[in-house]
Amino acid sequence: MGKNRRVKTQTEQREQKGNLTQDSVVDLAIVVVSYNTAFHLRRCLLSLKKNPLTRGSSVVVVVDNASTDGSPQMVRQKFPGAFLIENDENLGFAKGCNQGIEAIDAKYYLLFNSDAAAMGNALDVILSFVDANPDIGAAGGLTFTEDGNIQPSTLVYPNYWNLLFSRASLLSKIPVFRWKMSELRKVPDDVTDVEALAGGFLILRAEALNEVGLLDERFFIYLEDIDICRRLRKNEWRVVFNPSARILHSWGASSSKTRVKAFWWHHMSMLKYFQKHYPYLLPINIVLGAGLFTHFVLWWGLNTITGWRAYRK
Repeated sequence: MGKNRRVKTQTEQREQKGNLTQDSVVDLAIVVVSYNTAFHLRRCLLSLKKNPLTRGSSVVVVVDNASTDGSPQMVRQKFPGAFLIENDENLGFAKGCNQGIEAIDAKYYLLFNSDAAAMGNALDVILSFVDANPDIGAAGGLTFTEDGNIQPSTLVYPNYWNLLFSRASLLSKIPVFRWKMSELRKVPDDVTDVEALAGGFLILRAEALNEVGLLDERFFIYLEDIDICRRLRKNEWRVVFNPSARILHSWGASSSKTRVKAFWWHHMSMLKYFQKHYPYLLPINIVLGAGLFTHFVLWWGLNTITGWRAYRK
């Protein structure tokens, strides 16, 4: 499991990944996991090139999960300076991130979605922020959608109550319940300690990772970000939102191509999360599992009938 693994030393990295060698510890390793997002991945890497880190050394690591849209070839041709790891199968987001982290010896690791784009001095801001606050284990910034709206990037720990009002819940489609969903996903105006942050723009301190472990690979995709933040806070590391670091994000560029699988993975990750953090509530988790399965079936039926309009909303 990723939770029991540590960040490898530079010597170990060179022994195990001879094609990804480095001369010294870099300040920031930017890990981008990609799965069939060639168009957005190119925009992502261009944004990192246009808005680079200027307050230290950095390297970009692209982990490709067996894309079939030419993503690896595009990276090799257009961005030869990026380290590229090509997987033979889709290993999921958590494992892909761990591969990128283990390939490079760095002080900080920035998990960056392939459908995101850096804005202005976002990299400088986020790195300087965590570097000036040694008690911060993880930090994230403000995320904008393509149409200029703020996308929620601060998260709360799921529990048996607020799960009913999550973004994926069918109840959130009913106007009378939307206020609760909005309340749970409200983004702070200032620098704020939060429970968790979205993994699409998440900087992690190597020292903290060595203490709590890497992302838990039982989460194929989704919930791995909340889980790592929860473990960090449990070990007295701060998790902090800083709205001065800003990015653009095209929501679901990868998952929208496999929307049924993505929604199923989300439900399975949610169940695994409760099994991991509330193992003593087995009877409730059994009921939860049945409820999640029923919710998935209802969601699939609703979107099939409406031509997936509900999904897009």
